[in-house]
Parts: sequence; structure tokens; C-alpha cells
Amino acid sequence: MNAANFAGKLDGAYRAAAIALLLAAVMAAQWLYDATAAPQPPGLGAGLTPETVRMLDMGFHSTVGSFLWIATMPEILDLFNGRTEYVSGVAYLNAVDPKLSYPYAFSVLTLPMIPVASGYTTGLADAMAIGKRGIAQADPDWRIPYYMATNYYLDEHDTAKAALYFDLAARTPGVPFFARRFAENFGNEQKDRDRMIALWKTIRDTTNDPATKARAQAYVDHLEIFNYLEAAAAQYKARYGTFPANLNLLVSHGIIPAIPPDPFGYQFIIGKTGVVTLNLAATTTVPGAPDAGQ
Repeated sequence: MNAANFAGKLDGAYRAAAIALLLAAVMAAQWLYDATAAPQPPGLGAGLTPETVRMLDMGFHSTVGSFLWIATMPEILDLFNGRTEYVSGVAYLNAVDPKLSYPYAFSVLTLPMIPVASGYTTGLADAMAIGKRGIAQADPDWRIPYYMATNYYLDEHDTAKAALYFDLAARTPGVPFFARRFAENFGNEQKDRDRMIALWKTIRDTTNDPATKARAQAYVDHLEIFNYLEAAAAQYKARYGTFPANLNLLVSHGIIPAIPPDPFGYQFIIGKTGVVTLNLAATTTVPGAPDAGQ
């Protein structure tokens, strides 16, 4: 073995030993935190502030954060008994590694499910606060705004905020197609469509941000295409007695000059009752969508 190889292996051994010692110290600190959590102020694991941990972890914030998460996640079961160490534990590990996205997403999804009868009454508020922290600090993760949108819609019945967070999820890098498709088409059913058009028009007309204004206009155009095609289909039925078997008949019979292109790249189809929906089998990607993957 030459000297360079020997030096490289020795350096690797030192690094491995240093990491092992670091992780052992972190686990010991977490054990002390768990053992003494009750009398301590929230967020002071084993007497060490997150800032101190970040100074001592030799730059391995993500490694330490992951170990803290492994120790913190089981504490969610204590919420069913009204104990809230999980919430302070998440805040602590967020401060140690703000970029670790999964604890934010997991918390946003899970905390609202804890029944109030358990004694833990702030699940939804805690979830949304953690989610907002995650959007501001974490590596981009579509699940955080997507789950927040779901909470706004199902738990708070706030369609406006749900739409905004679904849109944020749709624009997050790495969002899978099925989630993006749902987010971009939130509220396109007939019963919700006019309300959603009014919502996006309000956002368009009140924002000073050009990108937000363009995005809101894209939603308005997208939703208005449904209404436009369904109105044309009603004209077709009045003339021929049935709804068109496909949208191309609206063009070939002179009802409309052309099928409008969708700003998000989706394809439209019409059902037997004249209701326009999306052709979900047509594509697994959405070419040309505004702000795609941005």
C-alpha cells in the first residue's frame, strides 16, 4: 500500500470515528432531554439551545436533525394523552435543521387528526404554524403546502386560502403529476366554478406582484374554458337534439371557431350530459403550463 492510499484510509477512519462520536453525543443529549423534558422550558434539549447544537455539530445539521426527528416522532402518541412535548420537540429540531422538510409535512398532515377529546385542543393551529414555518425555511417540499391546503379546505372551510396553497404546491419543484393535476383543478366542478373564477379574479386585481397576477389570470382562463365549452355544447343540443359526442363537433358544426388552448396544457372532453371535464388519460405531463416546476 502506498503512502497516499494509507493516508486516505487513515483520514477516512478519522472521519468515521468523528461522526460516530458526534452521533453518540447527540443521542446522549437527546436521552438527557427526554429524561428531563418536563421541568425544562420547551426547546432546550439537555440544556443546549439549537444555536449551541449547530455550533457543536461540525456542520452536520441534517444528520443531527434526522436523529432528533427519530427521537421526536414517537412523541406524537403522547398528544393523545394531552402531552405536547412533540410540538416543542419539532420546534427544537426545526431550529437545529430548518431545511429538513419531512417533519413539517408530517406535522401538518397529522396534528389535525388528534381528537380534541384527548386533551390536545390546538392541533390545527399548531399544524398550520409548523407548515408556515416549513414553507419559509425548509427545502422545497410540495407536501407542506398541499396538506395545508387540505386543512384549510376541510377543517377551516376557507376555499380562498386552500386555493392559494394548492397553487403553491402545484408550483413546487418535484410535485408529482397527480398532485399537481388536483391542485391546478381544485374547484373546477360546475358547482364551484363561478366562485373560484371570482376568487382568482379578486387575487388578480388586488396583487401587485406580476407573477401572481399572471398565475391568477391563468386560473381564470382555465376555469372559463369549462363554461365556454359547456355553453357551446348547450347550443349544439338546442340545434341537433343531443349533446356532441366530442368537442371537435362544436368546431366542425360552426358552434365555436376553435377549442381554446388550456393555459395549463390539459385536454378537455365532454360527457353525455354536456359536462366538460379533463381527459386524464391523455398525458402524464403538462407541457407549457405557466411557472411549470418553478
